[in-house]
Amino acid sequence: MRLGRLAFILFAIYLVFIGGSAYYTLIFPVRIAHHILITVVLGLWLLIRVRRNGLPRTALDWPISAAVIVWIISVATSIDQRMAFENLWFPFIHVIFFYILANLFQRGRQRLIMETQFMLGAAVVMLSGLELASWYFGLGIIPGTQTGWIDVIGSGAWLPIVPIRLALAMNISTLLAGYVAPLVTITAAWALTARQRDFRRVLWVLAGALVIILILTFSRGGLLSILTAVGTLGVFRLAQMPRVTQRIPARALAGVTLFVGVVIVAGYVILSLTQARSTNSGDEGRLDMWRSAAVITQNNPVSGIGPGVFGRAFRSYRDPTIVQDKLASAHNAYLNTAAETGLLGVAVNIWMAMAFLRTWYRNWKQTNSQSRKLRLEAALGALIGLGVHSLVDVFTITPIVLIMLVLVTYCITPTEMMYEGLRPAETGSIYRRILAALALVAIVGYGIWLNQLDSAQTRYLSSFGNPQTALANAQAAIDIDPGLNLYRLQIAYVRGHDVLTNPNANIQDAIDAYQQAVQLEPTWDTGWINLAALELRQGDEQTALEYLDAARKINIRNAASLQWAILAEKHRAAPENEIVSTYADAIGVDGRLPLTAFWWETAARQAAVEQYLSSAPLDIQYRVLTAHDPERATKLVPASPGSATEWWVAGEYALQVKQDMATAANDFSQAIQGARKTGDYYVSRAWATYQSDPTSAKRDVNIAELLGTSAEYPNLVRAAMASTPEEASRLRANAIPGQPVLQEFAAVLYGRPALFDIFPEMRGE
Repeated sequence: MRLGRLAFILFAIYLVFIGGSAYYTLIFPVRIAHHILITVVLGLWLLIRVRRNGLPRTALDWPISAAVIVWIISVATSIDQRMAFENLWFPFIHVIFFYILANLFQRGRQRLIMETQFMLGAAVVMLSGLELASWYFGLGIIPGTQTGWIDVIGSGAWLPIVPIRLALAMNISTLLAGYVAPLVTITAAWALTARQRDFRRVLWVLAGALVIILILTFSRGGLLSILTAVGTLGVFRLAQMPRVTQRIPARALAGVTLFVGVVIVAGYVILSLTQARSTNSGDEGRLDMWRSAAVITQNNPVSGIGPGVFGRAFRSYRDPTIVQDKLASAHNAYLNTAAETGLLGVAVNIWMAMAFLRTWYRNWKQTNSQSRKLRLEAALGALIGLGVHSLVDVFTITPIVLIMLVLVTYCITPTEMMYEGLRPAETGSIYRRILAALALVAIVGYGIWLNQLDSAQTRYLSSFGNPQTALANAQAAIDIDPGLNLYRLQIAYVRGHDVLTNPNANIQDAIDAYQQAVQLEPTWDTGWINLAALELRQGDEQTALEYLDAARKINIRNAASLQWAILAEKHRAAPENEIVSTYADAIGVDGRLPLTAFWWETAARQAAVEQYLSSAPLDIQYRVLTAHDPERATKLVPASPGSATEWWVAGEYALQVKQDMATAANDFSQAIQGARKTGDYYVSRAWATYQSDPTSAKRDVNIAELLGTSAEYPNLVRAAMASTPEEASRLRANAIPGQPVLQEFAAVLYGRPALFDIFPEMRGE
């Protein structure tokens, strides 16, 4: 018994923090291990159920069976059947997890399940505490925390300039909030109803720690979830107080609560939609996602586009001016369900919700235990909170699905099975055994197929290394898994890269491969850009212009805009205002300001810079004009600075023109007082003080690094302060951060990494 208990707990820890987490996608060995482990564990459990009495009987059997049928239909009619079938594996194993939990609850193992859930919550607290400590004390355990805030916040102060946004336990802050919010509710409810005082104290401490973690995720959806759960629990409690119900009927109380809840949720949604669009805002493009999901549903009304392929379809519907390639869902579970599984999926989910609520109410009504009633209310409240949170997020990751399944199975299991020792009869129908056998065949079949996919991915990943074997490995991946377009795109990329490094390579073969690739994936903007580069190498600028135009229509924020504008200006292939606008779109695509002489060489580029400066803050205007028109820049220097940007301009003028370090340092200090979270200003002050006060300069540079910079480079100051030429050279080499190879395209469409980079001639001016 103890060994089984330990195995259950370890398996739960593995599912939540390793195999079921983002590491499944990020670390290939984890992916392989997860496929094997899940196949073995679920296969053995299903084999046992086939030999005994089949799948356990639950109140949700029929809607779940209907959901599985709808998923299969949706896969068969999907816009990408290959990926939809692979994506179906996760919902399918989640169904098996549901029946495993239902079986455990029906056998009276609710204490094991709930205690394991609380242990997982404690692990989240420990991981978040480690993240917080590494960030604050500079332990270096978490990447980017080699310098801690305790070292730079100053004498007598202990609060950092900016708070941490916790994410480590679930890799992403919104996922952490989605996991923690329902856990807070049920932990508090179990703390209220636990019989032993020691358990109550531990659970209250855990609930308090989880609340702190939820706050530090800065997830509005998470906070809305917990408020909804607490509000639901409060209404249930009020509805059972005679003093309240004598004055306000229970139905009226429920109606008023529902109305207030709808108003609050509607207000939150409106707030999300009216947020300013900025690259740092989580609300960017939310309305575009929702609009696109509605149109996708309209175009595929019956069975949708297929499980897990919203991100693929979205690329053909989104607004190219506000593109975020990382978006793989509609950020609304209900719209996402409608888009991926159509109205059939919506209908099945409504049926499932109604069956669940009916069963929950029957269990709540029949139980005589007030503790059991409170726990049922808390579980329902937590699920409703997750439902509200799902208006702005989509939670399909295993850890959050597991906590949903725990709450659902707790709510639908009769009290007499869970607490009173009454177990289901050990006689199962042939129907339930057949279902278990079918599930076993599906699990084993998936396991064999996934092993093939892993073999193909192994060969594909091998193509990243040795150029001599890259093409052969990519072709081997295609032979094993011919349905995955990613490997064919890799063939094109390898052939194109061979043209860059091998003067004897056949450029036409590379062009043909890329043309086939963009026919397979018309929204692969990197492919269109590289295809244009190959045409330029052959001297066909008109065809290159067409390919660049195709790429910028997919996303105006990629490298195609600049190259298209250059060619369009050269050949006068577009109206002047369109060329200027495209140049303006290209500015800052890679995070750099338009400081090079390139931007002042033609009238169209100058006009684009002026358009960019018209909405830029004063300090950015000064930086750009200093590079191109110093006389105009001087006119921006204020005689009596007032705002933070004005103080910075005055300080930069004193530093660079007057060479007055003391005045510059004072002006930069005034700028910092007005904008304490702007890392660039600390670097500027370090330039003014690194010779006279190197200790303060080092502190400023560390603060800037913690805050992040956009126009200054902390390592350049460190290089100026270096004690040896070797150290200075190393710091200068690392001053400008490298340009990462974006992988969102492959991650969203295929759930796999890629190294698709644009060719050198397309990377900038």
